[in-house]
Amino acid sequence: MANSLHFVRDKQPVLQAVRGMLRLAGRLIVVEYGTDRGNHWVPYPFTYERWEKMAAQAGFRNTRLLSTIPSRWLGSMYSAVSEA
Repeated sequence: MANSLHFVRDKQPVLQAVRGMLRLAGRLIVVEYGTDRGNHWVPYPFTYERWEKMAAQAGFRNTRLLSTIPSRWLGSMYSAVSEA
């Protein structure tokens, strides 16, 4: 899920629906800006630390950070994986 969850204010229903679509031990990869402060174009971004909490609340496990890169728009971007 790349650069899409930051358009959703209440992410939990979306995450729970996605988890329900995955096979047992299926993986969700997230690509997101590394900030909790949005703007007009990226209204609801979330840091990796916040992703860990949201993923756990939605029933995902074994969440881990894959990579981070600088971004000229909001400081940085990261990728993470979580298991259903």
